[in-house]
Amino acid sequence: MRHASSRYRGATMPDPVGQRFTSPRTTRINTIALIGDFFFFSVGFAFYDPMVVVPAFVNDFSGSNLLVGVLSALRVLFITVPQIWAASILEARPRMKPLLMGSSIIGRLPILVLAAGVFLWAGIGGYTWLVMLILSISVIFFFTSEGLNSVSWTALVGKVVPEKFRGRFFGLGQFLSSFGSLAAGYLVNRILAQRAMPLSTRWSVIFALGFVSLMLSVGSMIFIREPPTEAATEEGPNVRKSLGKMWHYLREDRWLRRMIVVQLVLWTAMAAFAFFVVRARQLLPNAEALVGTFLILQSAGSGAAALIGGLLVDHVGSWAAIRAAAFAQILAPIAAVLAGLGVAPLPLYLLVFFLMGFVNGAAWWSFSAYLLDMAPEDRRPIYLATSGVLSSITVLSPVIVGALMEVVWPEAVFAGSAVLAVVGMAFAWTLRQGIRPRPSTTEG
Repeated sequence: MRHASSRYRGATMPDPVGQRFTSPRTTRINTIALIGDFFFFSVGFAFYDPMVVVPAFVNDFSGSNLLVGVLSALRVLFITVPQIWAASILEARPRMKPLLMGSSIIGRLPILVLAAGVFLWAGIGGYTWLVMLILSISVIFFFTSEGLNSVSWTALVGKVVPEKFRGRFFGLGQFLSSFGSLAAGYLVNRILAQRAMPLSTRWSVIFALGFVSLMLSVGSMIFIREPPTEAATEEGPNVRKSLGKMWHYLREDRWLRRMIVVQLVLWTAMAAFAFFVVRARQLLPNAEALVGTFLILQSAGSGAAALIGGLLVDHVGSWAAIRAAAFAQILAPIAAVLAGLGVAPLPLYLLVFFLMGFVNGAAWWSFSAYLLDMAPEDRRPIYLATSGVLSSITVLSPVIVGALMEVVWPEAVFAGSAVLAVVGMAFAWTLRQGIRPRPSTTEG
């Protein structure tokens, strides 16, 4: 991979601007700023976790499995579809940081509104619908923002973090973040245990803490120094052209197609994850006090994924990190099935959330690292968007799982998730690293 400044170097004269942005000092500043963003985002996300916190909150105030599935579907839809728009914008602009910061601020402000709404109305029976509506709007805004950021942030990392350090960067960021998430899980336990405080107030505090930490991650972004790149600024964003490029790259690059198939199968299997906390609260005594414990174990799993996955990416290949995540994804629903059969339900559900954290901690950046390995720098936004947009095919999976959970034995649903994960693992076994598409003169 070329340095981001290589385009600006003349044939015989050095470019001091390019050297300024690629100096060791700037690289250190960018790496520290990105890890700070990584850390504060992970802590804030733990207070708003869509797999544990949001389903537990819905379970407390609504009790609807179908609503849990709908919120998960909204998350999938709004984190995937906007990515092609993000890619189109980034192709037409010299820097990615403005989109990253702008979308982060707009996407996270509704969480503050949610905290206020829960405080004011969640304890009043007739206003439950209003609280769930505010929750749904906050999910839409937050995950639309993260859909845009999944392209801009990942492409920015590929631009300012040296390739030889990228696996360790992802691993170190995830590892440090796991400690913050552990603290967040502990706080969630302590807050929910304050029975002298109304339940609505406890949940309001949890969401407010999430908002504060998420905004601190925006503060870390301020220190990132990004070099400009050539962009088609005279044309402006063109989603139709970007869609044409997406289709062209899909036809041209079989390794991109193969990776997306793996992603789609594993993402579909992952739809059951949001219901683990719902089922655990049905099976385990005093489960309300375990929500924070589940978050702690999920964070510990993410930390383990950081250590293992980071080493795999740098020393074996990003494809190996994908395989490790897929293997953990097989084990998690199997453990949930055994717990539902009465085989040591508490220890097994503790293992479930550890494995779930491993999968969530490793899956997104192992696939991102694979895309960064495959794609030349000028194609990265479209490659990342292609992966994200096509993942929207799985949007109805959580709704289907939620509907099935209402009428079918939950452990049968979890068993189906395990079978799908096995299929995903089989496809993941065919992935290879370092296969990049040859430059093309016609790009749709």
